[in-house]
Amino acid sequence: MADDSFDLVVAGSGVAGLAAAAIAHAKGLRVLVVEKTGLIGGTSAYSGGVVWVPNSRQIVASGGTDTLDQAELYLETTIGNAHEREARRQYLRRGAEAFAFLEDATGPLFYVRASNSPDYYPDLAGASQQGRAMTPLTFDGRRLGDHFRDLRAPLPEFALFGRQMLELMDVYHLLNARRSLRSAFHAAGLVVRDVRDRLLYRRFRRGTRLTGGNALVGRLYRAVIDGGITVWRDTPLVDLRHDDGRVTGIVVERDGARHCVAAARGVVLATGGFAWSAGLREPHADEAPLGFSATSPDSQGDGIAIAVAHGAELDRNNSEVAFWAPVSLMTRKDGSTARFPHLMADRAKPGLIAVNKYGKRFVNEAENYHDFVRAMLGRQRNEDQQPVHLIADAAFVRKYAFGAVPPLAGERRRAVRSGYLIEAPTIAVLAARIGVDPAGLAETVERFNRAAAAGDDPDFGKGSTLYNRYLGDAGHRPNPCVGPVAVAPFYALRVHAGDIGTTQGLAADENSRVLDGGGRPIAGLYACGSDRNSIMAGSYPGGGITIGPAITFAYLAVAHAAGEAAR
Repeated sequence: MADDSFDLVVAGSGVAGLAAAAIAHAKGLRVLVVEKTGLIGGTSAYSGGVVWVPNSRQIVASGGTDTLDQAELYLETTIGNAHEREARRQYLRRGAEAFAFLEDATGPLFYVRASNSPDYYPDLAGASQQGRAMTPLTFDGRRLGDHFRDLRAPLPEFALFGRQMLELMDVYHLLNARRSLRSAFHAAGLVVRDVRDRLLYRRFRRGTRLTGGNALVGRLYRAVIDGGITVWRDTPLVDLRHDDGRVTGIVVERDGARHCVAAARGVVLATGGFAWSAGLREPHADEAPLGFSATSPDSQGDGIAIAVAHGAELDRNNSEVAFWAPVSLMTRKDGSTARFPHLMADRAKPGLIAVNKYGKRFVNEAENYHDFVRAMLGRQRNEDQQPVHLIADAAFVRKYAFGAVPPLAGERRRAVRSGYLIEAPTIAVLAARIGVDPAGLAETVERFNRAAAAGDDPDFGKGSTLYNRYLGDAGHRPNPCVGPVAVAPFYALRVHAGDIGTTQGLAADENSRVLDGGGRPIAGLYACGSDRNSIMAGSYPGGGITIGPAITFAYLAVAHAAGEAAR
């Protein structure tokens, strides 16, 4: 086994790993990033890239009046679980600083305050009606040159023609292209960009306009390349090296041989959590079986398992083991399986309901994805509601995306032929095809429609909160989230209890030093991203509460490794 030497070694190339590398380089450390796959980005590349950072300089610059006391009150109100409270306080104290440092170290600002994106529980104490979320600015993938091919591609279901990435405003313009000249011009511009990329950048096999998490990963990867930081792809982490009780390096598999790497200041684990690890998942997430995660299939708990084998503690004190999201399964044209997370595009729109195994509604469909699945799992009614189907009518599917199916007749027909969408001429026939009581489903739809005519939902209050309405159809009156399910044919698709990542991870302190079973720091070993236990303790108070802490604790880990005094 050969030896190489660096100051800091980072395992994993998602946002947490790339941020740690860029921050360490800015602090003068010699850094190595090891990535077990040939692709850069991990699950981050699939994500929206949103971060939840109270009192960021972007919020301050836009005239926001947020305070850290209000943000802490909101977290205390929504989370309930006292576990990780001190880490949350550290995040609130240092989060804005961490993001400012990363942006200053890697170039111009690359985050912008999200427009009127409220916290997920906007009516609770401490909530921000305008929101604390920030979204990545669009990034031109051509700036990566041939390194663009290193980037993990986004889910094609979230891209125009499966190639060209979209922002939320792009979706709005695409849906309104037939009704608005401005939207038609915007949509035409997206098509022109796609044609240009097909002609001039065929070697990339996808569009070069990057948005969301792909934009964030692309920008960080550019900073890593510009900094001359060493990146080893196709290099799995195999083991840790110890010397007198301190982690001093790693062992990797590289070019078919074991390879030792010394890390004078420590090792940062950022390998993406264990959403696809049967061994780690099944004992702790048996309610939602393996196979329905919308994360990267490479998130197999490598870093966590190796750390635990060296005495680290896997924290099991969170209220939920995963960040839940309803997921539907679809077979793509190439035969691969799409695991489509129903996050924001369809459930809050008017003309859709969700029904349980009895054909009854069981939740406000417009609530956040984490709570929607918690309801599926019986957290609200003490009974598992599955199988769960989303129900919509012909008017809905002609106007809105329904799961992975855009509002296009040809795509809809293909989805019906494949079995992804279930179509029926009547509600009674639809009930039979999804296996629920026809009388029960008929009564559910009739009751919903009676109130929906006036924009009401007396049973579950769909559209009653600012967050609900933010995701609805602003042009639909009187309630942007409520409309009847009345126009034949009718459609259903099944959603499963899936996730967008695991909450459980390695126990760590406020500087992200990994802890052993006795609560003592393991010298030289740090964890961030999904390898570190979630500081939200199993709750999901707002969009961006995964990547926000991932970057902040990457910053704190590197600062500690660099010998800076903790604050």
